[in-house]
Amino acid sequence: MWKRIKVFSFVLLVLVAFAQVKKEFDVEVELVGKVSVEKPRLEPPEKLSLPKPQPVDLSYMLLEPPKTFEEAKVLPVKKESGVSCGEPKDALAYRLGVDYYLQGKYSPAKEELSKVVSMPSAFKPMAEYVLGLIYYKEGNLERAKDLFASSCKYSSIYQKASCESYYALSFTLGQGVPENDDPLWGAVYSIQKGSVKSPNCEGVIFSRYCIYVQNFYQGQTDPEYFHSTNLRRAIVFYNAGLYDQAEEIFKEYAKPSAPYRRVAIFYMGLIEAKRGKQDKVVYYGSILDSIDPQLAKLYYSQVYSQNPLLSRVAYTFTGDKLFLEKAGVEAYNSGDYPVALVNFLDAGNVKYAVYSLIRMGNYEKAYELLVKKKDKDREDYVWLLESAYWSDKDLEGPISEVSGIYPELAKEYTGWKLFRERKWFEAAQYLDDPYYKAVCFYNARDYRRVIETLSTSFGKHALILKAKAYLMLSEPQEVVKMLKDDADEQSYLLGLSYFLMGDYEKAVEHFEKVEDRLKSKALLKSADAFYNLGNKEKALEYYQRVLKEFPDSQEAQNATLSIVELGGEGIIKGQQMVKLIENYLKQNPNSPIKDELKYQLAQAYISNGEVTKAKAILQDLIKTPLVYKALLKLADLEEDRTKKAVFLYKVYKEAKGEEREKARKELINIFAQVGDKEGMADLLSEGPPEDKVKAIDMYISLGKLDKAKQLAKHLMDSKYRSEGFENTLFELYKATQDRTYLEYLKSSPNKATVTQALYLSGLDYERQKDLKRALEDFVDVVVNFPESEVYNSAVLEAAKILIKLNAKKDASCILQRFNEEKAKDEERKARQILLNGLPPCR
Repeated sequence: MWKRIKVFSFVLLVLVAFAQVKKEFDVEVELVGKVSVEKPRLEPPEKLSLPKPQPVDLSYMLLEPPKTFEEAKVLPVKKESGVSCGEPKDALAYRLGVDYYLQGKYSPAKEELSKVVSMPSAFKPMAEYVLGLIYYKEGNLERAKDLFASSCKYSSIYQKASCESYYALSFTLGQGVPENDDPLWGAVYSIQKGSVKSPNCEGVIFSRYCIYVQNFYQGQTDPEYFHSTNLRRAIVFYNAGLYDQAEEIFKEYAKPSAPYRRVAIFYMGLIEAKRGKQDKVVYYGSILDSIDPQLAKLYYSQVYSQNPLLSRVAYTFTGDKLFLEKAGVEAYNSGDYPVALVNFLDAGNVKYAVYSLIRMGNYEKAYELLVKKKDKDREDYVWLLESAYWSDKDLEGPISEVSGIYPELAKEYTGWKLFRERKWFEAAQYLDDPYYKAVCFYNARDYRRVIETLSTSFGKHALILKAKAYLMLSEPQEVVKMLKDDADEQSYLLGLSYFLMGDYEKAVEHFEKVEDRLKSKALLKSADAFYNLGNKEKALEYYQRVLKEFPDSQEAQNATLSIVELGGEGIIKGQQMVKLIENYLKQNPNSPIKDELKYQLAQAYISNGEVTKAKAILQDLIKTPLVYKALLKLADLEEDRTKKAVFLYKVYKEAKGEEREKARKELINIFAQVGDKEGMADLLSEGPPEDKVKAIDMYISLGKLDKAKQLAKHLMDSKYRSEGFENTLFELYKATQDRTYLEYLKSSPNKATVTQALYLSGLDYERQKDLKRALEDFVDVVVNFPESEVYNSAVLEAAKILIKLNAKKDASCILQRFNEEKAKDEERKARQILLNGLPPCR
């Protein structure tokens, strides 16, 4: 027995002596291990964009045609000679027609002027103008407009008057002012097209109307055109950002039966959007949708540009799938890819839906979508092939399909097919991209060829792969020349390179810059570097950091071995690990990291099946800073449920962070097993939002409504949303009749939730005798959610309230919205009873 111990001590002494010389590492283990370099994944765009709508000015809807028809003065025609029979027929007819007109004798004037119009004559344009005036006075505006239009084409003393008269009547008859360059009517044409311009009133015939257009442009009221100019004044205020002044005017015109009501409602909604009042925005949008659906679509496009979160609401009102795309883009750009996916699928945008699925890593679903898509373009085929590769589908079919259309894609993915089959050199022959070729050569361990292939490539991934190749060839000095600390992996490779070159201080300098997934490796190598510098205290500090920050990692095991001065990168497990740690602790009972090593020793005992020894060490660790780790491990080992709960409860009450959370979850399982629902609910209430929802459900079932309400308020204050939480709030409302929950549910992104909340809210207001608010909620369901299950019920409730309010005609009208196809027999009977005695809807 003595000899075996002696021999083991001798082996340990040799290992320690070797470790004290230098700590090294196997480059291949560090860089390759068991995993080859994979195919680089294609990435969809990080951000998507949709064109933002241009600001809209509805002034064109306010401009009115002239209220007064303004004329040029008709001049009498002098008789050329005393003998009428020597005067040309057209001249005579024109002279007589004008004379009769000036005398107010329109019938003979029309007869004479019509003669001139019917024959080729230089007097024709002038005759047409005077004849147009007569038809205007007789009320035949269409015929007058045609005569003015004809006269406008030819030069005459009345050409300008004819043109202005033609434009004025075109406007009056609702045909719009034709495009023109007249100083007044050109401005009118521009306003009608959405661009408000100032007229030039010098020399115009319609001088009074020109003053109105000037006032309109400047936003000044005109008594004769008061409503038009007053609302235009409000728009000028709005455009200048003076929303309060604008609102004062719009408010008066937003009332029922007010002129230009739809314009006023449009801008009232935009003002509320500027203020962030979403409920008001939806309110005005619903009114606008009932008045002018087309204008409502424009309204929502404008509102979306101010508040993208309203895009889904806009779709609900308008049915325009563009709003779904906008909602999808907003979700995608914020990283909420599942929500983006739902919106893109609803909008029928397969390409963006595929982007979302790829971002989620769901290549299987992306592949299914693309297989079904017709008329695929090149990008669709790229994602089809990429999805097939990563979802491990057979690539033969997609490659065959694309070969006749995009042969270069077929060639590339033939290469990736061979790559997946680990035929590295064959794959490289099909891949044209130098980096892709280099990945093949790296996996084939032809490192020199990797470097040659990437000799002119300087991208981030190419540099990293080339650096790894140099390290595999034991040429770290080349890595130092080419890399910079631009990213974690580059810093780590620089650290390894300096380590191999023996410059340990430089190595640590680069290892210190590493974070995230390579942090444990960098810490371990920093410790090794300090060890090689002879700074054992610093080395122990870094090994200790590995044990504390990454206790269950491979690096923790290596750090343990390094701590007992066996060094190197070899992996020692089982009984050998136990003996090494035990011996170290015997030799260094006051080591500053003795507790961490004891914990590792307990882990080793558990792995060897020596649970009793492990428990003894863990019990001892309860008196150390590792108390909570020890208690958790003891709880894992304890079969007695009561004792297990004692360990876990102490951690739960005293610890913080991950240890406390783990204890909480374990305790929940124990309470569930023993049937202690309130205790289980109390623990759930301390957890993440989804656990809090479960706690609320349990409190409700136990009748602990105060606890349920307090927890629900906490989640509502944090704006938490989930389908489960919303269903729970409905149950809490039923239990408490507290309408606070209904108000929160009304703003849900889930249409079914909003509908149910509105309906219950209406019933609640009706019970409270607040009929106006009840009616608003029921009408909201009727107007905005025709597909909902409570639609017909809402129609009937709204009608009942209208009857109570003595608005019987409105009740009759809303009952016309009743959906016969989806109605239940009792709903049909109820509707018929309500219709009896109601006046018809007209």
